[in-house]
Amino acid sequence: MKNITRARWGAGIACLALILSGVTSAQANLPGSPFDAGDGNLLVNGVEDDWANAAISCTGTIVGCGLDLPTGQQDNSFGQGTKEDTPVPTVVSGQVPNNKSDLTRFYSKLKTEANGKDYAYLAWERVQEPNGTTNMDFEFNKSAAVSANGVTPVRSDGDVLIKYDLAQGGVTPVLGYHLWTTTGAPASVCEASNTVPCWGKVQPLDGNFEASINTEAVVDPINPDAPRSLSVRTFGEAAINLTDSNIIPANTCETFSGAYLKSRSSDSFTAALKDFIAPVPLNFSKCGSIKIRKATVGGDGTFGYTTTGGLTPATFTLSNGGLRDYGSALQPGSYTITENSLPAGWDLTSISCTVTGTGTSAAQSGTSATINITLGFQGTVDCTYTNTARATIIVEKQTVPDGTAGTFAFTSDVAGLNGSISDGQTLTAAGILPGTYTATETDPAPGFDLTGIACDDSNSTGNVATRTATFVAAAGETVKCTFTNSQRGRINVLKTDDDTPGVPLAGAVFTLYADAAPTGGTGPGAEDAATAFTCTTTDAGTCSFLNIVQGSYWVVETTTPAGHDTATAQLATVGAGGTVSLTFVDPRDFKIIVLVCKEADNSLYSSTVTVDGEDKTSLGTTPSGLTSAQLCALGGATYGDKSYGNHDSNVNIPQ
Repeated sequence: MKNITRARWGAGIACLALILSGVTSAQANLPGSPFDAGDGNLLVNGVEDDWANAAISCTGTIVGCGLDLPTGQQDNSFGQGTKEDTPVPTVVSGQVPNNKSDLTRFYSKLKTEANGKDYAYLAWERVQEPNGTTNMDFEFNKSAAVSANGVTPVRSDGDVLIKYDLAQGGVTPVLGYHLWTTTGAPASVCEASNTVPCWGKVQPLDGNFEASINTEAVVDPINPDAPRSLSVRTFGEAAINLTDSNIIPANTCETFSGAYLKSRSSDSFTAALKDFIAPVPLNFSKCGSIKIRKATVGGDGTFGYTTTGGLTPATFTLSNGGLRDYGSALQPGSYTITENSLPAGWDLTSISCTVTGTGTSAAQSGTSATINITLGFQGTVDCTYTNTARATIIVEKQTVPDGTAGTFAFTSDVAGLNGSISDGQTLTAAGILPGTYTATETDPAPGFDLTGIACDDSNSTGNVATRTATFVAAAGETVKCTFTNSQRGRINVLKTDDDTPGVPLAGAVFTLYADAAPTGGTGPGAEDAATAFTCTTTDAGTCSFLNIVQGSYWVVETTTPAGHDTATAQLATVGAGGTVSLTFVDPRDFKIIVLVCKEADNSLYSSTVTVDGEDKTSLGTTPSGLTSAQLCALGGATYGDKSYGNHDSNVNIPQ
């Protein structure tokens, strides 16, 4: 049965009472609302909405439903004379009798309907039918902060209290509302209190609500424990046009975070409060919200922002992971956010925004750092500025041996790495965009070889063959590649004879052979190839191999001065920038001439001569231009009075 609460206040006394109290009876068929709050039950009848399909949830994630604690010692209530104007009500346990004041559950929902107006839908349930009046108060709070009692919210200016009253035995609810007031003269602004803050004067809801109670048993189909049978006069509901009643004026911003239900002991506003059902979240907002987030790639920094449109604060700074939340109470309108202060070495690389709500938009102004925001009612804007740190790449020069003088030139595809440096010096390209770059060492200074390129991150590489380092620089990264040049060595040769002291020999030619594997030995093998390096000794007996790449070499005498024997090849190991000095001694060659003469006539007499085991025949005839007498008269080592036969001899050629 539908109990439309269109009151017919025929009695003048009743009419006068309504006028004096400032509250009104309900009107049927509330315009603009599809919700049936006038049938006194929870089921859907026809095409209208009702609690059965209102998306209320009392289990799991709570949505618009408050459940009271079980009746008895566990049930909590207000005590110690708590009244509506008490800023922080006193909460006690086990003091609510099983009577009209004992609540069981309530439902609440705030919704913007298709006509753009806001409506409140309310319902209460209690243990039993009352003997006296019915007095329920729904409180809607803006703040979610909990007061000192640990249960009820901290009240804010503009919080709403909706009174739901029924006369004894009556079936026609009477509704009115109060606003929480924090300023003004108590006598002028307060309903009953002598001090502020207080609940303000009651405001009428004429023509802006529909309400009813169940005049017969009804069923509650909402879990838990559904279906539950509700006896007569233990269920009441209401629909209120919040816009036309000026609770939420048209085109204004308003937010309510939660609601809870209370019962009063009588219809007096100053009557003691009895049972209550703890607040449940509403999360209703007619306002908009703007959030600005900061994300960085490659490091962190502090970034400055300016705004227009009346945002507070008008300027702010953010670092990586930071958030500027302007809350959910922003008026619809136009706003701008501009990132106007970047640390050195950073770029704004993207702005992304997520928006919800009709008439709400957020767009980057061209390629600038400005977001133009149009905030509609209940619009949300959530934008993220992403900044990327620039990179730094460095070329370092090292020589072996360390400190060796030399200048080395580089070319690169990035400014800063073109130039020449010496040992221990660097070329730096700072503040570059993340990416891939190269630097190439041109032909090195004379007498050096590029022997290594080492980069200090895993992505960058060096190629000695092409003399190039490839830098892969990530955001905010500093990458250094070190080019190492080894100075070539030299081999100095001194050539002497075997005299004491040795006499320098000119004209000796030496050739350098690369000592290939297997290395070492007593001289160059078939695997050891001759290089293009040769040197010829001067009158001082010296020559040098210059700019020799470090390694092992055989130094071989390939042309020997006349009258000397060839020296043995020597192995030279040349280090970076090293000098190897070698001395080669060529033994002198001597000639032994033996003449045998007849003493009788000083004539040559051919004889067999043995030296070092080698037999030779001495001259028997005189060479042209000489006489035997001349040759036999030479003197020197002359031995006379010798007969024919063998004669032992020993020739000692001194050093």
